[in-house]
Amino acid sequence: MGMRLPAVLAMVAASGAALAGCQSFVPQAFLPQDDTPVIPARLSAAPPVTSSGQQQDKNGFPLIGAYPKAATKQVSDETVAQTRERYARAGRRGTGSTAPQYRRTVAEMQALAASQAQAAADLPAAAAPAQAGSRAQ
Repeated sequence: MGMRLPAVLAMVAASGAALAGCQSFVPQAFLPQDDTPVIPARLSAAPPVTSSGQQQDKNGFPLIGAYPKAATKQVSDETVAQTRERYARAGRRGTGSTAPQYRRTVAEMQALAASQAQAAADLPAAAAPAQAGSRAQ
């Protein structure tokens, strides 16, 4: 019987904690009396954002279909000509290599590979690695 008393007390405490979330256990003084939303004073005093340029009607709603009367500032004809010339120069520089230039580049790469292979063959054989018994490397 002495072992059952702590278990019963624990069960009563757990059920009391579970039922504490119900509103019937909360006094009415702690419940909200009015459900109307209240806008904090900081937010209601903030000025409206009008930087978007969107046209609005007399009530402040955006006008759907109110298109701008003029286009925004465009780039000048000189700027367009300079940009086209710059892109044309870049296009001429990036053209593919010709056949003789390609053969010359391949020959240079093959000569470089042969010289590196010869340099690797001329190196003395690497010394045998030290025994693994020492931790210092």
